[in-house]
Amino acid sequence: MEMVREVVPLLIGGVLPPVLMFAMRPARSGILRFLIAFVPAIVLGACASFLNGELAGDLPEALFAVIVDTSLVYTGSQIAYHLIWKPLFNLRPSSDVALSGESASRG
Repeated sequence: MEMVREVVPLLIGGVLPPVLMFAMRPARSGILRFLIAFVPAIVLGACASFLNGELAGDLPEALFAVIVDTSLVYTGSQIAYHLIWKPLFNLRPSSDVALSGESASRG
């Protein structure tokens, strides 16, 4: 049962990147992009700790649970983004590839 408590925040983080892609624009600064990715991880990590009943203990234990769950959500989101979502969204052909393919077929 302990493993499920730790895997659920990781899986929540795995589905977070497509949602965040709509909030981020490519031209945003690095610190703003980090905050847009990290603030939902804090909220979802606190929610995961609350739903697991980890906030019922003392303050240091509850704070540690929120930190662990937040780090799992953030880590899951970054791993999923770089391994799954970013390559998946880069599979669509760009206009440069289409243009070079058209010019090669004409020549």
